[in-house]
Amino acid sequence: MLIENEHFILLEDNNKVIMKTKKEGFPMKSFDALTTNLPRLKLHSFKDLLHALKNEGEHEIGTYAPPLELYISPNKMKAELYIHATIEEFMANKEIFWEQAEELLEQKDVVYDKEQLHQMTITPGQPLTVSVGREPVKGDDASIVYIEMPDRKPILKEDGSVDHYDLNFVTSIAKGDWLGEKVPAKEGIAGCDIFGEVIAPKKGEDAKLMYDRKSVGEFEEDGKIILRALHGGALEQNHGVIGVGKQLIIPDDVGPKTGSITFDGAVRIYGSVLAGFSVNATGDISIEGKDGITNAKEVCSEEGDVYIKGGVFGAGETVIEAKHNVFVKHANNCKVYGKRVNIGLYSLGSEIYGDYISFDTHKGKVIGGITEALFSIECAFAGNTHERMTKLIVKGVNKEMELEEIQRLAEQLKNEHEELKKIELTLFKMGEAKHNLSPEQLELFEKMEMTMRAKQQQIMALDQTIKTKLLLVQTATTPKIEITKEAYPGVTIQIGRMSSMLNRVSKGVFELTSEGVLNV
Repeated sequence: MLIENEHFILLEDNNKVIMKTKKEGFPMKSFDALTTNLPRLKLHSFKDLLHALKNEGEHEIGTYAPPLELYISPNKMKAELYIHATIEEFMANKEIFWEQAEELLEQKDVVYDKEQLHQMTITPGQPLTVSVGREPVKGDDASIVYIEMPDRKPILKEDGSVDHYDLNFVTSIAKGDWLGEKVPAKEGIAGCDIFGEVIAPKKGEDAKLMYDRKSVGEFEEDGKIILRALHGGALEQNHGVIGVGKQLIIPDDVGPKTGSITFDGAVRIYGSVLAGFSVNATGDISIEGKDGITNAKEVCSEEGDVYIKGGVFGAGETVIEAKHNVFVKHANNCKVYGKRVNIGLYSLGSEIYGDYISFDTHKGKVIGGITEALFSIECAFAGNTHERMTKLIVKGVNKEMELEEIQRLAEQLKNEHEELKKIELTLFKMGEAKHNLSPEQLELFEKMEMTMRAKQQQIMALDQTIKTKLLLVQTATTPKIEITKEAYPGVTIQIGRMSSMLNRVSKGVFELTSEGVLNV
């Protein structure tokens, strides 16, 4: 028997706590105070106790816990000891409790520090952490570093102006040069649970080296994987893939000694391109002579950038063209095409075409000719005091029209695929009986194969066109022309279809208002 009063008798029977209620009405708060000296009592629930106090009869209201209990976490990484005793009971029987605790831990095969256990501060009824596992430590992830690519951006000077024609454009690479390295992922450190079982660690995450296997090799050196050039050339990085492209170096001028240049790769010219000669390359073209080029025929990069450290004197004949960027000191009576065109000092009587056209916003001048961009033009001065006719045009992108065109092309692509399937099916059937075909049927079979290949090429071209137009719609920005210093009378400002010729000196950002009106 644990407790007896006029309202109930509290009994322990096989670790069950039974309440025999003689008379209802015993206050709940008084029950809490009454059982403070029964730390081993664990009630089932408040509801069960309330029911027992209000109803005469015999009720099971809880359990009678052992003096010590051990809780082991589900992940086996922590063990907690609960001592169910009053402080007085614990202090009077401290050594006995310690002996029982050690027996319980050893019975459960828990690894613990016996000396540390005896030094712990005990508060009966509160959990005592007696053993903690060691978490495994994940290994370091692999790390990769590559050679730094030249930053092909105009350099901002101390006075705030931008140098558009002095760039670190080409990085020449020699065979065996270091291009990057990977420190492999490390093994982790093993852990263990409270039973001494080893927990295997996770190895660090691996990382993939991105490089062109035709021009770059990987070599194991001092525990690292080193990337080295397999041959000399120009440093390249396309879509994150490091490589060494073919490079042709002309130590002097392109002229009578060399003839015009056509090269599959990058071309680096330390001199100039003389009158009537041309340079065509698939890769970047760098013309580093400080005097630029005069009356050259053309300088064209099929897949890369064009950099002309000096200016261009074109006499109305020279064409400069790049798939991506053009960097030039000045453009005089020439044509320039690029996605981004960067001009330092001036454009005089030239035709400049690009998605983005940028002149030095402190001193860059556009005088005469046509400067036409898809998205934006920025310069310091436009026209001159003699009111020379100068056209600045930003076409912009009509997203609705482009999306309609994309839908039309997508439908066309669908039809082309269906036609290709029909051709392939016919060829398959004819191919099965090819040995029985007449000469006329064999000739037809060959013509159909040619038709199929042409259709496949057409489908690829259509698909690429659709992707290009989708990207254009996604990246399209608001068309604008920004003139930071002065735009003189005689300058035509055109945004989309809206056009206006200036009749007074102006400056600022010119664009269409929300009503579609040009803010000139």
